[in-house]
Amino acid sequence: MYVGLLKIAPRCSACGLDYGRFNVGDGAAPFLIFIVATIVIIASQVTEAKLAPPWWVHVLLWGSITLGLSLGLMRLAKGLFVALEFRNDAGEGKA
Repeated sequence: MYVGLLKIAPRCSACGLDYGRFNVGDGAAPFLIFIVATIVIIASQVTEAKLAPPWWVHVLLWGSITLGLSLGLMRLAKGLFVALEFRNDAGEGKA
């Protein structure tokens, strides 16, 4: 389904479905910002309250977790958006 890390292929390699008719774009990003931020903020506050690590541990730990979750979930969310557009026969507006 993907050509690169986040770029959707023009066609499905198995069935030939044209992914070009779906406009996923950056629609998944705002949802992921709220989801990942909530997870990271709650986890960092719990970690601070229970362990009180130095600031640099927070930077290394939560920076890498934020990046990993964002990239990992972005692929999943874009795939979900394509599936929802396919299921609902959504696409660009037609005149």
